[in-house]
Amino acid sequence: MSLALAVGVHATCNPYCGDKTQGWDKKCDWGGCYSCTECSAPAPVCKPFCEDKTQAWDDKCTWTGCTGCTECIVPEPDKTQNWGDKCTWGGCNGCSECGMCKPFCEDKTQNWGDKCTWGGCNGCSECSSPAPVCKSFCEDKTQAWDDKCTWTGCTGCTECS
Repeated sequence: MSLALAVGVHATCNPYCGDKTQGWDKKCDWGGCYSCTECSAPAPVCKPFCEDKTQAWDDKCTWTGCTGCTECIVPEPDKTQNWGDKCTWGGCNGCSECGMCKPFCEDKTQNWGDKCTWGGCNGCSECSSPAPVCKSFCEDKTQAWDDKCTWTGCTGCTECS
């Protein structure tokens, strides 16, 4: 069973899987290939002994019979990485959160600092530079917001979105 499947990363069969010359016994362990029909494996299950054993779930999730357990499918909160990291993984690089800019990103009124954290918006050009901020001096100054919104440090203010 591939590591990606064991930790619950789901993907489709990537086109490069069929193009590579390695045998399917090797390719089925690759993050982008384990979902190919040539890799059909039994659905992951969670046998009762998985819960009963005292070993760490990191170990148990590698055992036959435990890969379908909730603890093996859903990453623990302390193991969640940001999408910038996940998008480099074989099974995630096709995920909607990786480098896409969906139409709703432009349409929403929230500031880009927030929108750049949303799945489907982090690929927008507005997210490629550091997230806009709203410094305290932006509120304190008396100039019109049309002017202040052009200042570095004020582009993330709600009045500028």
